[in-house]
Amino acid sequence: MDKDKDKDNDYSLLENDVNESDTSFSQQQQQQQQQQLNVDNSNENEKIDELQKTKTELDYYRNLYNETLNKLKYSLADFDNFRKNIERQNSLKILSIKADVLSTLINIREDFIRALDTIKQNKIDNAILEGLDSILKTINIFLEKEGLKEIDSIDKPFDPNVHEIIGFSYNNGNIDENIITKEIRKGYFLNDRVLRPSLVEVSKKIVKNNDNDNNTKGDEI
Repeated sequence: MDKDKDKDNDYSLLENDVNESDTSFSQQQQQQQQQQLNVDNSNENEKIDELQKTKTELDYYRNLYNETLNKLKYSLADFDNFRKNIERQNSLKILSIKADVLSTLINIREDFIRALDTIKQNKIDNAILEGLDSILKTINIFLEKEGLKEIDSIDKPFDPNVHEIIGFSYNNGNIDENIITKEIRKGYFLNDRVLRPSLVEVSKKIVKNNDNDNNTKGDEI
């Protein structure tokens, strides 16, 4: 019986050892799992920090890109305005030079017309007149192609933008006031701009009043 009792004790001790071993293994597993969990959490935190850092960098470069793009747009706008100003100045300079040349050519044309009118009053060979008329026609075609156009003045209302008054033609009311009755010097447009204003006379009414001697005289209004 003592042997059986000793055997039972041995079984009990062995069972305790097994239980203790299982408990120890279970604790080790828990520790390993906790360590792994801590590692995973640490890695997750590092990833979050890295993502936050990346987001911050992206925001920085996005803002830098937007600022650079805006500066580029402003620079392009300034350059475009500068280019337009240069083109406008060049166009005005070219137009000014062209106007000077055409003004000189107009004076030559008008001298030519006066000379031609004088020649026509005398007997001259028709072939010469035809040649001179052909030259005048060529000049007129050239001026027209260059954008030159005569200002229409006679019987038109006076326009200070295109006409200059150098005299008046008085009447008794049969013509409205400020109507152009005579053109002293022809004016011209160049591309819808006044190259040279017309020198004109305009109508002006006269009102007849009786003086103390019942004599009638005309007074300017």
